[in-house]
Formats: sequence, C-alpha cells, structure tokens
Amino acid sequence: MASRAHPYTGQAIGLSTIHAKEQAMRPPFRRLLGAHITVAPDVDTDTLGTFSGEIPRPDALVETTFLKAELAFRTLDVDCAVASEGSYGPIVRVPFVASGVEAMAFIDRRRGIRLVETLGTERTNWRLHRFPAGDPAVPEAVKAMGFPRYGVFVISSTDPTKPIKDLTRLEDVVAAVDSEARRSEEGLAIVIADMRAHRNPTRMQVLRALSWKLARRLQCLCPKCQAPGFGLTQSRRGLPCEACGTPTHWVDFEIDACTACGHAAVRPRKDGRRTAPKRACQSCSSPQGGEVSPSAATEGS
Repeated sequence: MASRAHPYTGQAIGLSTIHAKEQAMRPPFRRLLGAHITVAPDVDTDTLGTFSGEIPRPDALVETTFLKAELAFRTLDVDCAVASEGSYGPIVRVPFVASGVEAMAFIDRRRGIRLVETLGTERTNWRLHRFPAGDPAVPEAVKAMGFPRYGVFVISSTDPTKPIKDLTRLEDVVAAVDSEARRSEEGLAIVIADMRAHRNPTRMQVLRALSWKLARRLQCLCPKCQAPGFGLTQSRRGLPCEACGTPTHWVDFEIDACTACGHAAVRPRKDGRRTAPKRACQSCSSPQGGEVSPSAATEGS
C-alpha cells in the first residue's frame, strides 16, 4: 500500500530573505516534505534589524523571527511561510569565545500552526577589532577573520549609522578603516565579521543544520488532527535524586504538543534516565551531605 503524502507535498512555502538563505533551506524541505521554498519578492528583511547595527532589531530574537516570516505573506499567495534570525557575539562568561544562536520560525496560517526551532553554536568566525588609522595590523587581522571568503563590516566607533559593507578587496578594507577612524571622535574604526548568510559560509552551514531540524519537526504529524509539527514544546524538571528521591533541577519528562489543536503527550527523557546523580541534588550536596561545586551539578546533554 502506498504511503500517504505529507500535507506539504507539492506546496510552496514562502521565505523572507535577501541574503540567499534559500540555499540552506531548500534541500531539507524538498527531501523531507516535498515542499518548495519560494523567496518572497520585494521584501526588505533589513527593516527588522541588521548585523551591522544601523537598524536595531524591533523585538526579541524569536518574536522578530515570526515578524520576518509574516513578511512573506505580503507579496506571495501562500499559506505557509518561514524565516530565520540569528544573534552572535562573545559568550558572557567567556569573553574571548564567540557563540551564536539561530531561530527559525514557521507559520501555517490555514492550519493555525506557529512554531519555532532554535540551534546554538560555537562554530562561528565572529570577531570584533578596533583600529586607529594607519594601523599595520589590519591586513592580518582581517585575513584571520576569513576575508575575502568571509565578509567584514567597517564602522566608525562613534557613529554606527553608516557602516561600510560588501568590501571584496583587502586594500578597500584598509582604506575604509582609515576613513572611518578619522571620522570617529575616538579615532578608531571597528572591523566586525559580516554575519549575513550570503557573506558567511559558516553561518550558512548552521542555517542548513537548523533547516533540517525544522523540516524533521514538520514531518511529524499530530496523532489527533494530523497537522504537521507535532513535537517538543516543554520540559518539566524534577528528576528524583538517585540517593534520596528529592526532586532536582534535571529534566524529568518532556511534553510533545500540536500548535494547531493543542493535543499534548508526555514522554520520558530520551536518554532513559530515571534518577539524577547525587551531585545534582541540593539536599545531598548540602554541608551535611558533602559540599560540591555549583558547576558539578550542571546537567549535560
């Protein structure tokens, strides 16, 4: 008996992007869902924030991602839309190590589906340097950021409203650093990695991985209403301590749900653990039970 086609087979899904993200998203949506990613024309996603900083993001990461997805409905006659948004920079607890997080939102306005998948990564070339005019260290620093395969922005340290973008030659980067440093009240120019997908191959790889994650989520149909996207929505903490049975901060069980009809189902942890280690228990790690460092109680998964 032939398998039933997925609800999105043969459908067009609108994508809001001006940075070639369709290159990352088309393969998984085509292979797993049989759907076609169609770039929305005449949509400027830079109005919702730029990596170069001259236009701030209007809302938090996930909320902005949904706003970006909704832009596709303005110029495409489709029921479904997708978009992504990323945030990159130094890790707060480790200032010299950069990381990022990507969010990808999906909207099916006919079925009432709204869901988002996220992916954190430490695979990034994100760097930020400050240089005075004429600094001889500029060429090597820029090459270390991956230029020219990876793009860079050059920005005045005191006026971020006019970033210089789309540079392709090293001599042009050096000239831009000199001009922006002279324009700065501090005498400094900022050189920062261009995180736009079409100028950053590593970010494009992260987007590809997140696209597969979202497409796999959409493959799963709700057992009650058959809407796509049935999957993890919540994790409940309280896994009991292996020694005393006290609830801990470790995840006890997970909840899969449908954003269309609200049907939900509880499932145990994927790793099969039924108890948490003694070091994760506040009761057992109290002075009476033997002191442990806070980092030792952190769940790793």
